[in-house]
Amino acid sequence: MRTNKIWAFAIMGLMALSCGPKQNTDSNEAAEEANEDKFQSRTTEKDADFVAEAVASNYAEIELAQLATQKSNDAEIKQVAQFLENEHTKVLTELKDVAGKRVISIPSNADDGARRKIEDLTKEEDVKDFNKQWCKEMIDKHEASIEKFETQMKETEDEELKSWISQTLPHLREHLDRVKACHDRIAQAK
Repeated sequence: MRTNKIWAFAIMGLMALSCGPKQNTDSNEAAEEANEDKFQSRTTEKDADFVAEAVASNYAEIELAQLATQKSNDAEIKQVAQFLENEHTKVLTELKDVAGKRVISIPSNADDGARRKIEDLTKEEDVKDFNKQWCKEMIDKHEASIEKFETQMKETEDEELKSWISQTLPHLREHLDRVKACHDRIAQAK
């Protein structure tokens, strides 16, 4: 009799798990879906998407900076990486504030594409190749971010968001310049 009760509880537990809410492992996708449900206006939904994507991008850039600090043997790359980690942590905090004021759902980590690139760089055993690939990835990420920020600044009707983008863009351009300088120095050292 006791065994039957244990089995009954086990079956009920399994049924509850299978009927419960589906867990979404991609926080970027979950944030996007939540924002679609919240924002009816196309403009505010685009603002929400921009903020959510920028959050995910900053998570990636922080992780990439931390990785370079650990793996690189190049003093300048380590210095730039530490600078980028500090800068993107600050930007991430500001983005979270922007999202909080507008009730925008944001991801809790980098998107899947960035995660794969981070994993690939983590596996790179040749330090010189790591340095080149890291610089290239950071150049690509910053160029894409600058383009998205410039586009969003033109399209948004949210004056506070527009002002924040305007204040942040010069910092992103400085980041890009620093990474390009590292990349150029490494390329010339061949």
